[in-house]
Amino acid sequence: MAEYDALVIGGGQAGLGIGYRLREAGLDFLIVDAHGRTGDSWRERWDSLELFTPRPFDFLPGMKLPKSAPYYPRKDDIADFLFTYREKFDLPVRHNFSVQKVEQVAEGFLVSGQDDNFTARQVIIAAGAFHTPRIPDCATRLDPGVWQGHSHSYRRPSDVPDGKVLVVGGGNSAAQIADELSATHTVTIASNGPIGFSPRSLFGVSIFWILHLTGMLRSDKDAAISRYVRPYSDTVIGRTLKRKIDRGVVRHIPHSVVDCEVSTVVFADGGRDDFPSVLWSTGYRPSYEWVKVDGALDDAGAPLQDHGVSPVSGLFWIGLPWQGMLNSALVNGVTAESAALAEAILKERT
Repeated sequence: MAEYDALVIGGGQAGLGIGYRLREAGLDFLIVDAHGRTGDSWRERWDSLELFTPRPFDFLPGMKLPKSAPYYPRKDDIADFLFTYREKFDLPVRHNFSVQKVEQVAEGFLVSGQDDNFTARQVIIAAGAFHTPRIPDCATRLDPGVWQGHSHSYRRPSDVPDGKVLVVGGGNSAAQIADELSATHTVTIASNGPIGFSPRSLFGVSIFWILHLTGMLRSDKDAAISRYVRPYSDTVIGRTLKRKIDRGVVRHIPHSVVDCEVSTVVFADGGRDDFPSVLWSTGYRPSYEWVKVDGALDDAGAPLQDHGVSPVSGLFWIGLPWQGMLNSALVNGVTAESAALAEAILKERT
């Protein structure tokens, strides 16, 4: 059984970023990842996915996204960037390794997979927060003849049967998918209240430059400005969908789904309509049932942590939404988050 100073679970941008810091610190570590190659978590998302963060903000410690990438990178640009990043810094990644259990042992932690086990003094969980698609219970009451999907498995408009489709959700993923589907389908989008839209740019300048210059991106999550911004963190970046809603190209129902009956979807205001296809873009629920460490998770199964530091000695988290800042879960948040977390990791080792 191999032993390491540290073991990182998850080989996406957060895992690679903290891997860079561990290499910098001279620790003996391993990154384990369930995917077949670096970047696959991005490659598996829908074909037209485009980041709302511009290229100058898409970087990891020690390396920027190449200027050959579009100003608003596509998902494959990020996937290729991660692959190149791992190769450039020769980060040790064990692919096709699905973690089945993490538990405390005398040496620190035992990480068990389907065909191997590792021990490490410290474990950093970089598996993200988007695991198991969250779908309302009422979906099971829709007739089998109604096509249903989730944004997690959506790839392209041809995945959805022709005709009328309901997209449920009010975030950026729901907005991008509804916008794309509207070119080939009759689209209704339902959200829990009004959808907040922000322009992608102001006076030709990306909104992210404004967030950067005002200090919002790097402000601590507990700072006054962060507490003000946080309720608006689901704001849709870009107004393409809003224009289509205003023109009647896309129908918007500003009420949540409360029930389903055969092919009828019932909304919170009592409205109801029939849909032959429903695409749920209703987010994810945490799925950390493999973390068998007392004190690591709260009663809902979510990580207990403060800026990535667990109350359990030797256990750390990175890449969670609002872990330390507004952009903690975004590519451009990894550099600052990994630097701060590495400091905490090394401090604990002294």
